[in-house]
Amino acid sequence: MVARALDMTPEVLRASFQPARLHHLASITALRHQVIGSHQPRDDAGYLQWRYDFEGRGDGHGNLMVVARGDQVLGMIGTESVRLAKGQETLDALSLMDIMVDPQLDGTGLGVWLNLAIFASHPVVFEIGANPNSLGLITRLFHRLPNRKQYVTPLSMRRYLAKRLRSPAVAAALAVPTDALLNLWRTATFRKRPASWSLRELTHFDTAVEHLFDRRWAAQEITFQRTRDYLNWRLFENPRARYSVLGAFEGENMVGYMAYQIDGSGGDVKVVRLVDWLVDDRWGFDGFRLLVQEIVRHGLAVRADLVNLSPLHARIEHSLWRLGFVTLPSNEFATVGVRCADPIPWPALLDGAAWCLTDANTDFDCT
Repeated sequence: MVARALDMTPEVLRASFQPARLHHLASITALRHQVIGSHQPRDDAGYLQWRYDFEGRGDGHGNLMVVARGDQVLGMIGTESVRLAKGQETLDALSLMDIMVDPQLDGTGLGVWLNLAIFASHPVVFEIGANPNSLGLITRLFHRLPNRKQYVTPLSMRRYLAKRLRSPAVAAALAVPTDALLNLWRTATFRKRPASWSLRELTHFDTAVEHLFDRRWAAQEITFQRTRDYLNWRLFENPRARYSVLGAFEGENMVGYMAYQIDGSGGDVKVVRLVDWLVDDRWGFDGFRLLVQEIVRHGLAVRADLVNLSPLHARIEHSLWRLGFVTLPSNEFATVGVRCADPIPWPALLDGAAWCLTDANTDFDCT
């Protein structure tokens, strides 16, 4: 039926499903402009070539699969090869993103066909995030885990109140006692940094992060495997987003890191977004807490207004209130879906409480 709607035979449709190459790039960026519209970031072609392999080398982190008629792309689906880890076990999986179909072909079933074509050759597939066009498709094709929630803790209320109150004078007057209470609460609850720790701003990862991953806290939850190559690519080579990474060491041993981004694109409110982290099992939640405290101190120093994070990790989420975080209203598009072929390799893949995901698993990159 899909082939008939596209005026193709089934054989031609299957043959047209292929990894995108450079000669498709102009059509891909045009399609993204149609779908994303004015929100399409600058230098889209450069970003796509960082994220996907367009040259057939086979050594990239992801492929952009397209249904194309010549150089014209009718639909596309982005894939990223990842390795999931649970305890000492690992499992190869595919993460999906950038699912788009030419708006003139809406209703042909091409979006569903693209997903089913991926499922046919990959036994474990997951997706993170949706848009109004893909939400129904994800609900039909994937086992839905709990939506990722956004948690925020305020650093200063002055600019936040100024945006919401008509009177700057009233906003300033209310912010003074509120900010004083926040500072008092932090003074009373923040813990002293361990004398054994030294902190370093990282500009690249080496094998120390892989040793840390082997000793990670929450090792029994399902997470994606961190390697130095992946993290350097994801956090330091990204052409669209600037990330900073704070590492904690005891001697030469890395005992934790936290990647973060300072985002001022939200108007007058400056946000520190916690993107990814890893902590030695000996430190556990206390190590996570100490790293968050350091990022909060840095946020205060650069006059940020909020710190936020969006994990899928039940143990951390149950304790975030202890660090002053509150939950924002749920976003129906913050989806997490899993698709497994029978037999399911790990039954825990379908249990939302068994996962540990961070924003490093998404393709959300600010300009």
